[in-house]
Amino acid sequence: MSAQARVQQPPWQPPPNTDRKSIHIYNSLTRSKTPFAPLDPKGRKVTWYVCGPTVYDDAHVGHARNYVSTDIIRRIMRDYFQFDVKFVMNVTDVDDKIIIRARQHHLFDEFIDPKRRRDTKTVQDTSSAAFASYLAKNLKSLPNDVPPEELSGHISKQYEDVLNGNALSQGKISKDDEDKTKMRIKTALAAADGMRLLEVDPTAMEDGAYVEKVKDVLMPYLDSLYGSTFDASDHTIFTTWAKKYEDRFMEDMKALNVLEPDIVTRVTEYVEKITTFIAQIEQRGFAYKTSDNSVYFDIKAFEEGKNSYARLEPWSRNNMDLQADGEGALTKKTNEKRSDADFALWKSSKEGEPSWQSPWGLGRPGWHIECSTMASHELGDRMDIHSGGIDLAFPHHDNELAQSEAYWCDKNHGGQHQWVNYFMHMGHLDVQGAKMSKSLKNFVTIRHELSREGGLSPRSMRILFMLGGWKERFEVTEGLKKEASAWEDKINNFFIKMLGMDETRAVNGHSDMSDAPIQTYLAEAKEKFHNALTDSFNTSLAIQAISELITRYNSLEAGTIRFEHTKEVALWVTRMVNMFGLNGTATIDSEIIGWSGIDIPAYAMPYLTLISSIRDRLRKQAQQKGPINVEDVTDIRQTIRDSPLPDTTETAPYKKVLDSALDSVTQMTASEQSTASIMEVADRIRDEDLWNLGVYLEDRADSPTARIRPVTKELREAKEAQQAKKTKKSIADRSRNKAAAPTAKDDKRMISPQELFKNEEYSAWNEDGIPTKDKDGNELTNSKTKKLKKQWEHQKRLHDQWQSQQQT
Repeated sequence: MSAQARVQQPPWQPPPNTDRKSIHIYNSLTRSKTPFAPLDPKGRKVTWYVCGPTVYDDAHVGHARNYVSTDIIRRIMRDYFQFDVKFVMNVTDVDDKIIIRARQHHLFDEFIDPKRRRDTKTVQDTSSAAFASYLAKNLKSLPNDVPPEELSGHISKQYEDVLNGNALSQGKISKDDEDKTKMRIKTALAAADGMRLLEVDPTAMEDGAYVEKVKDVLMPYLDSLYGSTFDASDHTIFTTWAKKYEDRFMEDMKALNVLEPDIVTRVTEYVEKITTFIAQIEQRGFAYKTSDNSVYFDIKAFEEGKNSYARLEPWSRNNMDLQADGEGALTKKTNEKRSDADFALWKSSKEGEPSWQSPWGLGRPGWHIECSTMASHELGDRMDIHSGGIDLAFPHHDNELAQSEAYWCDKNHGGQHQWVNYFMHMGHLDVQGAKMSKSLKNFVTIRHELSREGGLSPRSMRILFMLGGWKERFEVTEGLKKEASAWEDKINNFFIKMLGMDETRAVNGHSDMSDAPIQTYLAEAKEKFHNALTDSFNTSLAIQAISELITRYNSLEAGTIRFEHTKEVALWVTRMVNMFGLNGTATIDSEIIGWSGIDIPAYAMPYLTLISSIRDRLRKQAQQKGPINVEDVTDIRQTIRDSPLPDTTETAPYKKVLDSALDSVTQMTASEQSTASIMEVADRIRDEDLWNLGVYLEDRADSPTARIRPVTKELREAKEAQQAKKTKKSIADRSRNKAAAPTAKDDKRMISPQELFKNEEYSAWNEDGIPTKDKDGNELTNSKTKKLKKQWEHQKRLHDQWQSQQQT
């Protein structure tokens, strides 16, 4: 029987006026879906507090999963269910992690500062001491005096099981401890490599190669030596560090289209209120001071007062690792705590740490008390929703609940005080089975993911998280990426089709036609969509309902759906994707169909309309096997003269394509025309000239005119696949021809240098036919490219000689 099954959570009191038919939310306070009802008597106002970032480093994609998922639910509550949401987010801008990171970087920057001119021996000695200290603390199975050059061998011997994916100890499931060990091994090996590099080349410190390899072992060592001597009376180093990463976090959230909070609270701006909050808890008898002027929460006294501790995870209350993590790396061990589980409300001042005045002396707030104070100050003695990452459930959120209920417990609420009615926890994002986290160094920052080639876009990332659900632990697999991409492409294509929608092609004039099925399909989609969102915000089912509606719409015969009903479907789909935040700042009541990324620049449309018209006429003549009517071209030229097109730097590429199209058609004389030559020009306009401008002319079976649309990822992939198929066939044909050709002495000279390497050994070539990628798609090395170029040049000389002989 699991610990969760053995230990029961305290009873949860549903708020008044709960409607069992309303929205149901998975509530961490009950580990079940519970009907939602706001505290507001009118049932419209919702109060919500979310644990924001601890700003000591850049946010990663795991954080994005948390904040984007929260944003999606907030939008659903506000825009779909029409609640008036008051959304408060904190920023932790003073904390053990911030203090350590800011201090370590400051000391490290001083250590490597070239102005200080440390000699190589000093650097090497310090690095060696840091290396030994790191191994002793983090890789305890290794001998204390392992030299860097022997580290790899010792690790292979002592940590063979972990490196092979097994647990550190028998009977233990391999998870975070093993992943941390692997991370530490990687850090130690990098440091050993850096130390050997500096020994061989003393200039390595100057070019940065050494610094990058050893900084993760040097920084904690330097801090252990000099951290306590650090002058922390001036908070600037800490506040500057925190402000830098708060700004970067806000930039990341804006890039991800996450709504700004209604209120942002910062710990450093609430210190005085925090001390008042702690004093109230102490006055109630639920806190005590130790001799070093720290203040701790008294769990035993709190429970003896008929209150419940660890409402969220009572089975974790004796987990010492989680307790220690919640207290922070800078917390001093003390024998004065009444219970090992008691946690710090106020931490006494220590050298090298920022501090503030308080009734107990200089110090700073504990981690958990900040949220209790700030949330209580902004939202009062009760709130509707509290949310955060699942890793915060214990001890942070459990301690936060205990502190807040201790503070408010004199209120007459009939029994225990319930500070939060609904607790929502966003699930982990995994990387190869382990949660993405900074401590494991297995993370990708949000800004790197959004900027790297082939990375996720803000929209595709949001779609991925909607598919994965908000509370489930999930991993971004290739299969999930493909599913998200397919859904996005489907919506893209639907909206592009809608852009070409016009009333003249609708069936308004056919009174005998009925498009009742589409009305039924839309009603069923709306019902499924609504049911999904009321079922604890099941976004995966909700976007499936949108997808199914589009599939059913596409299955209906073209031209049989009334214009107003087509528009109704398109508007509903648009408004729902807007509501999810998939279309920038567009709102749920928008009248503009579609989303960003499918529109053609307005300045280009006059040119594209004419270019498309020319190509439509070419296709028509080719299909009718008739000659080109030059008068058509004359008419178009006259139209341009009568209504001059915009002539700007932006329109220049489109003007060039239009002029080229007109010239190509004009140059076609009646005697030169053939179906093949006409289609060749038509295809070039579509597949080369406009494609290179990011525009595609999509021919339609139900219309003589092509649809003007942007080149999408789906179109590019389809074209690449088609081109790869042609290349493969061409290679196979050449191979067969080679096998059948005579083996004369001059055979090799007959081969054009452009065709010399067109075989199955390679998958990409430059314009001269020199390979750029091997058969697996990997870039060729410089040496390989040089070798092939020499062979190409030799072949060119042979081929040129042969051609000259043939002409003679």
